[in-house]
Amino acid sequence: MTDHFEEDLKKAHEFHGHICTGIVFGVRIARAGLNYLGIEDPATNRDFMVFIEVDRCLADAIQSVTGCSLGRRRLKWFDYGKMAASFIDMNTQKGVRIIVDAQQNAPEDQDPVSFWRQFPDEQLFKFEPITIALKPEDLPGRPTKKAICETCHEKIMDGRDMLKDGKVLCKACANGAYYQKI
Repeated sequence: MTDHFEEDLKKAHEFHGHICTGIVFGVRIARAGLNYLGIEDPATNRDFMVFIEVDRCLADAIQSVTGCSLGRRRLKWFDYGKMAASFIDMNTQKGVRIIVDAQQNAPEDQDPVSFWRQFPDEQLFKFEPITIALKPEDLPGRPTKKAICETCHEKIMDGRDMLKDGKVLCKACANGAYYQKI
């Protein structure tokens, strides 16, 4: 682990509200991803993105350490339900996917920080060099494209519109929404 661990853990704790195994793993994954990209201080480097595959504590820890967020379009979330995250340099396309691969669980009566501290990253995580084909509409900055759904008439940004039966539609109108209007 790096000398940033205590500071990173404090940030994650303040952001998330408690410390658990997911926070410890997220902090360590975040710093390992940054190290892979050669980033010492994420506050001074805005040329990378993070893709998270779970909506749990791990995601909050990674966000707090990297400074990447959904609203600034440098954090992307894919609902895969996996304790994994990918880090990509937007300039070089160099990246790494880091997956939790711990073969044991922390005992419920033991502090997760002290328990997981004893293991090196290589025993807890699997590292896969990757690249991600970044499209202009997925990058930070102003929307590159806007459309209006022909059914609900709502604005659709960043190429998320779909052509179905010759109509420009939002995904909710084309495939069904996660919500039901009452």
